[in-house]
Amino acid sequence: MLLSIKMRCLSYLTRLGKDETGAIAVTFALLLIPMMLVVGGAVDYARMVQYRSSLQNAVDQAAIAGAAVFSSPNQSGAAAQVATNYFNRAILPSSLSMAAPSVTTNSSGTINPALGNAPAYTVTVSATATVSTSLLSLIIPSVTITAKATAGDPVVSPQLVFTNVNSVACDGNTAYLYKVPLKSNGNGYDYSAVPAWTSTNGIYDNYYMIGSSYLPIPSGQVLPAMTANQPLGVALVNLTDGNTGNSGCGVAVTGANSYGAPYMTTQTFYSSYLLNGMSPSENVNNTPYTLQIITASNWFGSTISSVYNVTSGTSIPIASGQSNTLSTYLGINAPSSGYSNCTTSVVATRTSGSTTYTTTNYTCNTQYFTSKTSSKPNCSLYVQTGVSQSYVDGLSTSSSAPSAAFGNCFSTSGGGASYAAPSCAQLSALSNQSNSSAIAPAAVFWWDDAGGVGPGEPYYGPASHCSSTTANGPGYGEDCQYKNNFFAAKCTTTGGSGSGYTEVVLTQ
Repeated sequence: MLLSIKMRCLSYLTRLGKDETGAIAVTFALLLIPMMLVVGGAVDYARMVQYRSSLQNAVDQAAIAGAAVFSSPNQSGAAAQVATNYFNRAILPSSLSMAAPSVTTNSSGTINPALGNAPAYTVTVSATATVSTSLLSLIIPSVTITAKATAGDPVVSPQLVFTNVNSVACDGNTAYLYKVPLKSNGNGYDYSAVPAWTSTNGIYDNYYMIGSSYLPIPSGQVLPAMTANQPLGVALVNLTDGNTGNSGCGVAVTGANSYGAPYMTTQTFYSSYLLNGMSPSENVNNTPYTLQIITASNWFGSTISSVYNVTSGTSIPIASGQSNTLSTYLGINAPSSGYSNCTTSVVATRTSGSTTYTTTNYTCNTQYFTSKTSSKPNCSLYVQTGVSQSYVDGLSTSSSAPSAAFGNCFSTSGGGASYAAPSCAQLSALSNQSNSSAIAPAAVFWWDDAGGVGPGEPYYGPASHCSSTTANGPGYGEDCQYKNNFFAAKCTTTGGSGSGYTEVVLTQ
């Protein structure tokens, strides 16, 4: 009996063990699916976080890139295009299925209140992407992720002024302000281009007169509207012999300048060219011109009796005394040079009594330094920074250019070239401290007129030759004092986010 009971108990316990093992197996099978979903969800969530981070970074950078070119209302289209292009070139995971980004601009936006609720030009970029899941694919085949960013270019107001405008010249020299134009695609500024010289009611549309050695400031001209980051160039318009009425010139020499530009011709020099590795004289018109000169010769000697500019159709006054020589009219220092910038042809001779009149045509070119012809091409502009307010206030016709400028020509990367077309933001950033020796938010432009009124500039001393010229070569006799037109450009800025921001900032 006892053995029978034991056997029945053992049989029951065996069956019970088998039932529990099966139950555990069933329970594990039932729990495996949610466990896989939990693990798969964690893995896919981590992937989604990573992908969204990449997408957010792409829209952040695209918004900043777009806002960087959005410094005025008329640049909204360019800003949108730059932001779109930047996003399209972003490096994103290949598993993302991207839709085209949405880009909007706002010329009346504001900086995020957390950074200061100030006006700003804003660019907003939003993007949507679809990514396939891995372990969750049986339940959720794909997930959509989105990212959005706004960047703002704070509206900063510049206060630009020109002070202590001076000129020491026998040529007519007039300095003008101009805005460096945008590139054709709206992305950045084109330092190889300058605005057109158009005018309305006698006032230039794209140029603002700073000061002149012989012309009055036009009444009614208005400083152009500009942003704080707009590069500003300065043009010097030079009229050969345009200011010989100046008492400092001694006599009214009416000849070519030291570079061969003839009487009453105009050359224009542009400071912003330096930022493109060019000389300010790069765009000077070197079209040949022809002077017809009549020389009268007899047993007393030879003298020039008539000079006529065939190209412009104007007569040139005869210089007096010892200045009445070929070098005066052709801009070459001595006849022994062979007039390398001219070709010569005798067109007529006639004799009247004991005097023979010889008519000769001289077809010549001006010979300004350019980056194509000289390793030291800038013989017309020196830009000085690091000046105090007292220094600026003391600028006058008796002032001297910095010693570094005196008698030198400069490469396109020297002589203050980095400030050849400064923005107001750059000038404002120069300001340092507030005491009497503090650095002013200013640059001083020292222009040389590239020629004067004749070889050696003997009538407006002191004369000293440029370091990059040789005797009888182009520019020999150039004074290189950099005083023919000089002035200070000062600019401070106000506005921004209210927290010191004057550049593009990611607002949200």
